[in-house]
Formats: sequence, structure tokens, C-alpha cells
Amino acid sequence: MKTSHTAIALAAWLSFITPLAVQAQAAAPVQHVTLAQAIAIAAAQSPVLAAARDDYRTVQEEVAQARTPALPSIGLSGQNTHGSFAAQSGSASTLLNASIRQLIFDGGRVLAQIHAAQDSADAAGETYQRSAQQLSFNVAQAYYNALEARANVELIQNILKQNIAQEALIRAQMRAGVATRVDLATAHLPTARAQVQLVQAQGQEIAADAAFANQLGLHADAAVAPVDDASASAPSAHSDEPADYESAVKRALLLRPDYLAAERSIAAAQANVQAARRGIAPTVDVITSTGFSSTLVTGGGLQQNNTIGATVSIPIFDQGVTHTQTAQAQIALDRSNALLKEQQLGVEVQVRQALATLTSAQAALAETQSELANAQQVVNDTQDQYRAGVTQLLQLLNAQSGLTQAQNDRLTAVYALRQAEEGYRFALGDL
Repeated sequence: MKTSHTAIALAAWLSFITPLAVQAQAAAPVQHVTLAQAIAIAAAQSPVLAAARDDYRTVQEEVAQARTPALPSIGLSGQNTHGSFAAQSGSASTLLNASIRQLIFDGGRVLAQIHAAQDSADAAGETYQRSAQQLSFNVAQAYYNALEARANVELIQNILKQNIAQEALIRAQMRAGVATRVDLATAHLPTARAQVQLVQAQGQEIAADAAFANQLGLHADAAVAPVDDASASAPSAHSDEPADYESAVKRALLLRPDYLAAERSIAAAQANVQAARRGIAPTVDVITSTGFSSTLVTGGGLQQNNTIGATVSIPIFDQGVTHTQTAQAQIALDRSNALLKEQQLGVEVQVRQALATLTSAQAALAETQSELANAQQVVNDTQDQYRAGVTQLLQLLNAQSGLTQAQNDRLTAVYALRQAEEGYRFALGDL
């Protein structure tokens, strides 16, 4: 008794699918998360964002350090000595002293340094926010890649079932004497092709799920998967974004944290120039102290001593240190201005590209929907003709192949649109 190609194909397919099903049953239940939940998990778990957060905290501490010269310096000191000499029975000295030193005037050098540190901290805060946006964007891309991979597997599985059903129809026609083994072999070709595509798609789905878990800061085999919220019929959640380039660029320059960080860096560089120029400014400090002293061996008879005074330091020649530091600070300011211009040009091109990609993705989805409707109609008409015996099997298989391509095109277009929307928001700095 001969075994049909369809039976062999079905057995091979089941032999591949069954172990995966058993493995899935043995694994932990999959936790499905929305995009917002996925981003929240990544924000809490991602080591990349944690490192960026630590960088920001470090810069914040530099602000506190810059303020220290403006704060009073308080010190306590004590001394007790004893000595003996041949002509004397001994001597002693006891000193207790507390002093306060306060900077009164330095030409504004410390104040400029504080402003520079604060502006640098603000720039670091914007950089950290952009890092968070980058993480959100990466999560969104991985999210929709995983959804597309899953949907692709489901699509191929449905196609495979349809192809197997088509082969069953051919076998029935063979028994009725209206089809041949050549027809069955011809019908098996798309089945075999779908089996190969299914194996490949399942591998791609596993890889996409691992990449998604990685973006969330989880292990690659974590039981987590995205919720399918990318229906083609669902409207964009961010339809209020500007649709023209000029408005989009203006909005991006107001929102983009990396551009705002570049502006803050210029303010910090300007403050550093001011601080460097005041290196030759005179400084005035007020010093006050109070203490007690005694020369008795017993330490008694303490006498109080109070002093208050001021010190003035006027630099006359500093070996050109101030000039060099000012020149270095000016160079840093020029570089910051150049980087701001570079950042602006980068924002403009990213917005332009993202807007073009979004517009193209929207048009592509509309075209694929039309393509899918037309392909479905062609298949329906060809099936009717085939049943009526007025067309051949090859035409039916070609029509089904066209429908498969249309389904794939639509699937790709749906997730390409969602990714384009996230890319446009990322370019605007509106994540």
C-alpha cells in the first residue's frame, strides 16, 4: 500500500510541532504584557538605563561639590603639651580653639562655577531622559518584531492547513477519476514550501522573543510575550503628531532631550569661561576664632582668647595659568556651539526621514489592504471556476500563491506602520 505525499507531509509536520507543544506545556505560563507595561519593566530592569541613571547622579553630586567653597569652613583644634628641664620642675601648655572661615568675595568665580555645574547637571538630566526614550524606542521595536514573528507563524500555519485541505480535495477527485497523481504532486509543492517556511518562522519567533526579553532586561528565555495591539483597523494612539515637516522640526527642537542637553552644555561652557576669567580676581575671607589657653601643669586657669580678621589675596602674576584656563574654556565653548549645530542638523534629518517612513508606511498599508481584497476575490473566482471544471489546478495554485503573498505583504505593512509610528515619536522626542 502506497503512502500519499500529503500523509508524509502531515506526519513530518506533526513530528515537528508535537515536541514544541509538549515543551510549551512543560514551560512556565507566559506573561503577556502591553507595550506600556513592557516599557515600565525595562525602565526598572534595564542595566543600560541603570548605568545612565548613575551617570546623572554623579553629575548631580558635582553641583554640591561646586557649592562647597561658598560655605563656611569650621574647625576645632586642641593641644596639650608637657615638658621637663634640669632647672625647672616642668612646664605645660593647653590650647583649645574653634575657628570659622568664610569667603566674602572672589570676583564671582565660585558663583560661575556653581552655575556651570548646575547647567552640566541639567544637561546630564536631559541626556538621561533621552536614554530613557532610546530604551522605550528599542522596547517598542522589539515588541512589534516579536508580534510580527508570532503573526507570521500563525499565518503560515493557516496556509499550511489550507494546502493540506487542498491536497485532500485532490485525493477525493482522484478517487472520483477527475484528477491525477500529477495534480496531487503539483498541489503538494506549496504544502512542502509552507512546511519549510513554518520551521523558519518558528525559529525567527524564538529569536524575536529572546530579543524582546533582552530589551526588558530579562533573561533570554523569560516567559514574557507582547499583547497583540497592532491591529490594522486600530487607529494610531498618537494621531496628534504634526504631519508636516516644518511643524515637526519645531516640535522636535522643543522636545528632544539630546538637543536641550546640547543647549545646556553651551550654558555650562559659558559659565566656565566666566569662572576662568575670574582666576585673577582678588579674594576676601573673614576669619574669626575663639579659644582657651593655659600654661599650668594642671590645665587650670584657662584664659579666653577671641580674634576676628580678614585676609585679602590679590594675584599679581600667576604664570599665565588664568590665561591658559580661559583659552581652554573658550575652546570648549566653541566646541559646544559646534555640537549644538550638529545636533540641530541631526534632529532635522531624523525628523525628515521618520516622517517620510511614516507616510510611506501608511500608504503601503492602504495598498496592501487593497491587494489583499483583490487577491481574495481572485482566489474565490478561481475556486469556482476550478469546481466547474473551466480552469486548471495550476491557475488555482497561482491564485492561492498570490493570496499568500498579499497576506504576507499586509502583515509586514501592519507592523511596519506601528514601528514607523514609534520611530516618528522618537525622532520628535515625544516618547
